[in-house]
This record gives sequence, structure tokens and C-alpha cells, in this order.
Amino acid sequence: MVRTGIVKLKKGDMLRVCFETPEHCAGCRGCSRGFLPKHELLTVFGQAEVGDTVEVEVRESQAFKATLLAYALPLCTLLLGLLAGSALGLSDALTLLTALAGLAIGYLAAKLAEKSLRRSPKWRPTVIAAHRSNTERNE
Repeated sequence: MVRTGIVKLKKGDMLRVCFETPEHCAGCRGCSRGFLPKHELLTVFGQAEVGDTVEVEVRESQAFKATLLAYALPLCTLLLGLLAGSALGLSDALTLLTALAGLAIGYLAAKLAEKSLRRSPKWRPTVIAAHRSNTERNE
């Protein structure tokens, strides 16, 4: 999947890119109702300058796996904590606490995995093309 955005910040080869909401998202109107942000900021790797328009490639298979890691892992650990509290015969309040502990563990595991996976080039969104901004062309 290739998306186009504008570089907002540059730090070495790491860029903060602002993406417009994709056209296929227009039907849900979540952005216009304030449920979702109208712009997405993503850290990508590549060579460009602030203000440049860039094309960023995100491997769809990796994006799906990253989504599973971010959402399914904490959900599964939440359910495991809930089941553990129930199996141990704990009170409802303690079962809720074990479920929340499971959620926290899943969240931390996902964050640690993300930091580890970010080092691998196949897991990183990368700039495949950069176009200078119009203000630089006119100078």
C-alpha cells in the first residue's frame, strides 16, 4: 500500500509524515463527526526535507500483523486475566483487577515487541519517492 503525505518533522532518517484521510474512508464520516482525526501522523524512514511531499510504502501483510499485535495481544491477555481470576474463584472485584493486569501485561508486551520489530526494515514504513515543496522550487 502506498500513501502520499507531507513531511512535518525530520530527525536524521526518521520523518514525521502527515497523511490525509484516504478517499475510501470518506463514507464512514468518522472524521467529520470528531470520532477520528482528519490527519494521521506516522514516523517513517527515508530521505526528504520538511515540507516535501512523499510517497510512503507500507507492506499490507506487515500492517495487518502489526494491527493484530497492537489490538489482539492486549485483548487476549485481558481475557486470560479474566479467566484466571474466575478459575481461582476470586471475587468479582479481584477478577476485574486480574483482567486489568492482563490487559496491562498485553499492552507492555505489544510495546516491547513494537520496539524490537521497528529495527527490522521489513516492518518499517519507508519513503519510496520524495517531491520538493513548491516554495523551494520558486526560490
